[in-house]
Amino acid sequence: MRSIVLTLLLLLSANVTSQEFDGLSMAVESGDYGEIKSLLVSQHGELLYEDYFLGTDDNTLHQVFSVTKSIGSALIGIANRQGKIAESDPLGHFFSELYPMNTDLFRAKRSITVAQVLQQRHGVMWDEWTLPYFNPANPVNQAENSGDWYQYFLTRPMEFIPGTEFAYSTINSTLMSRMIRVVSGQSTRDFANQQLFSPLGINSAHWELYSNGGLGQGQTVFPNPDGDVPLGYGLWLRTQDMLVFGELYLNGGIHNGQRILDREWIGKSWQRHSNQQNSQVIKDFDIEGYGYQWWIEKITDNRGRQFNMYYANGFARQFIIVIPELGLVIASNADDYVYAGQGIGTLMREFILPEIEFEFDQRFTGAWYNPMTVGQGFSLEVIDEDRVIGFWYTYGDNGKRWFVLNGTINSNQAELSIIRTEGGRFLQNDPVTESEWGTALLTIQDCYNMTLDINSDEVETSIPLTRITGDCDGALTAGD
Repeated sequence: MRSIVLTLLLLLSANVTSQEFDGLSMAVESGDYGEIKSLLVSQHGELLYEDYFLGTDDNTLHQVFSVTKSIGSALIGIANRQGKIAESDPLGHFFSELYPMNTDLFRAKRSITVAQVLQQRHGVMWDEWTLPYFNPANPVNQAENSGDWYQYFLTRPMEFIPGTEFAYSTINSTLMSRMIRVVSGQSTRDFANQQLFSPLGINSAHWELYSNGGLGQGQTVFPNPDGDVPLGYGLWLRTQDMLVFGELYLNGGIHNGQRILDREWIGKSWQRHSNQQNSQVIKDFDIEGYGYQWWIEKITDNRGRQFNMYYANGFARQFIIVIPELGLVIASNADDYVYAGQGIGTLMREFILPEIEFEFDQRFTGAWYNPMTVGQGFSLEVIDEDRVIGFWYTYGDNGKRWFVLNGTINSNQAELSIIRTEGGRFLQNDPVTESEWGTALLTIQDCYNMTLDINSDEVETSIPLTRITGDCDGALTAGD
């Protein structure tokens, strides 16, 4: 898993009209980007690209491995929305009926909280990245063979104070299954089907552990006292169902008008709880992180644009990637168990992101300024899907000027008339005269930068604009 994360960091990065992504399917079929089996791209719910490879199709179930963890986090979020579970609830609340949590073997685990499980800051000694997952000595395999993976994890020695250090653990994530059973009174499978999968239209979810023989040959009886499906790994989904799940997070927890998750939960899921300050594997505080069973990065594309990216990440390169600034969701599956070369990240940079532009929408309402000059500012307001107005005020050697900008939106640009206003005194009933001063083209570069190209009898110039207020993370600010 660590190698997968680091590979994505090396390979990646950028709202969209319908695109064909010329050459993308051919590139995947070449095999130069690994054994990719499926790739889907959507923006704002519109499917832009869908293709399947290596004998798969839209009905193929894929083992998504640790993408299961992000599904599990969503189930905890649903239970939290229902008032059944709190992030501060301790493990002792969930496991005291199964194990003697007051005894020496278990006592130190009693106070580990739901939030610390979600953040992978449980404090238990754990390393599943040094040895390959197929190695019998890997602790994930040892837990599976122990007969009770809850007990295996809860009796491991402590290495850190809970909440202080990141230690990625698949078996830690399986504890979410017990949490769901205790707070809902249902099996994890039934709760997931009723509260998440059915509302999303997902009707073919399947749990089964890995087998060389493929689907139908793996373990379906799981080693925990409840017999519940694991929320750390083992889930099988169709790629389009993965895409729908990503769109739920993109849309702030709403699907087809129904709220399933609170947007505040998504905000916490996409917050860097685990970062460079409390992890030996997360290297850059500003770029990388781990939230509530979601990975977090900032991605820079080939055009120099930087975006916040949140992703569910499964062994052998299973991905649900969400870039809220662009309204973009990408779902992909692969069989890259040993391959460590270029993959989905490079495909994003070379074939997908170059064709994607921002759409000029309400997220760009706010205050902007030209960092190259002083004494002037821009205030913009997007009125509806095709109109923007603005005010450009300057104070300098040429005196005070006040311009009104008014124009129409086309994709990532706005064509503007620049109206110069003169006269009028503050709180006085003096007339104001208006005259057309010129025209301008306002072009979005990324969430935080625009360019204003001005054409008038007085001057032709290009002005860089930088955001002062607001952001583009729609899922974190979306309303009901």
